[in-house]
Amino acid sequence: MNSLIRLCLLGALVFAFSAAAQTDPKKPPVQVYVGMHVIEMRQVDARSQSFYGDFYIWLRFASAGLDEERIKMLTHIEPVNGKFDSQDVTDDKQVGDEHYICYRVTGTFFFIPELKNYPFDTQSLPLTMEFASLDSEEAVFVDDKISYARGATPEARWGLSPTLSIPDYTLKKVERSVFSLEYPTNFGDPSKSKSGVAYSRFTLKVAFEREYWSYAFKILIPLLIILAMAYLVFFLPPAQLDTAASVAMTALLSCMAYNVAVSQNMPEIGYLVLSDKFFIATYLLLLLTLAQTFATFILDANGKTEGAKRLDKVSAIAFPALVIGIFAFFIAGV
Repeated sequence: MNSLIRLCLLGALVFAFSAAAQTDPKKPPVQVYVGMHVIEMRQVDARSQSFYGDFYIWLRFASAGLDEERIKMLTHIEPVNGKFDSQDVTDDKQVGDEHYICYRVTGTFFFIPELKNYPFDTQSLPLTMEFASLDSEEAVFVDDKISYARGATPEARWGLSPTLSIPDYTLKKVERSVFSLEYPTNFGDPSKSKSGVAYSRFTLKVAFEREYWSYAFKILIPLLIILAMAYLVFFLPPAQLDTAASVAMTALLSCMAYNVAVSQNMPEIGYLVLSDKFFIATYLLLLLTLAQTFATFILDANGKTEGAKRLDKVSAIAFPALVIGIFAFFIAGV
């Protein structure tokens, strides 16, 4: 009888624990409100694909039921697209039922320059953070819109200092986003049975548009001067092949040297930028002037002097129209 009672009690306990396990839901991840105040972005270098950042970043979250170790893990963040040169705590306190911490951070960050429309390009400079040791099942970022709204900054500039600017660039917009990214590895951790762990990320991305007029003038005006020099061959007598060819070749070599000088400021990329297209168009136009020079010389040498003169007149009208049309086409496509 006693054995039967013990067996019934044991069965009841097993059933109770089983029911508790089934009804005890998995704890949701801790929501960590995150915000930034970017003070400086400078030394933007498309060649090294990097820039310097100086900003404040704060975290706040409900800390009830969390031990010191968990709080420490929730406040430990790391950069994704760069490295911190410094990370100083400016404030760390308990405010009601929330834990609040703010850092002043400086560092070098990396970006992928988009140069297809150079010098009419727009560059996006991201600052991306994630938790150092907590995956998205344990903690997730939440954009701290409430804190931004309490400030005096217009919504279009939330996250940016009013004095933030970059020489030669104009601020276009700022975007903030929160998302999870899955890593296809367990980083060699023997306590993790499988890979594919996702981590929450917060990104503040600032888009700057290049002030293109100075760059455009620096590129276009020398090219137009080179083309104007080549344009003179249309006014030389057809018989003066040496002089005409010398002018056209000088213009071509000048264009090549200038192309090399401009390209030295660009990173190694696998596509043509807009300035490259300007140079290629200039090469083709210079080759046309050289071909026209030989054509008029041959016509004149064969006794077709009037035909050579007519070709010069037509070329003198068509050449500037062709230059304007090609350059306008490339600029309009930006």
